[in-house]
Amino acid sequence: MEKDLYFQDETTKIIFVLVELNGELQMKFLNIDRIHYANKKIAKNWYESIKEKIKDSKHPKLEAAMQSLEKLYKGMKW
Repeated sequence: MEKDLYFQDETTKIIFVLVELNGELQMKFLNIDRIHYANKKIAKNWYESIKEKIKDSKHPKLEAAMQSLEKLYKGMKW
């Protein structure tokens, strides 16, 4: 796999996307698709996977990223 030239690791990239991007661009980077809004199990698996990747980070914007993640997940109503 090619090394990412812009981010130290996947965790940093996810936190950046959650905090600094929004809308369609954010959804694209986080691999959110219509199915996440239609299928509770897929949405929950996605949410738990992202949360697991960032929850132990020492990144200074972790709290903001977690809030954004929660907001995205809660927006996936079934």
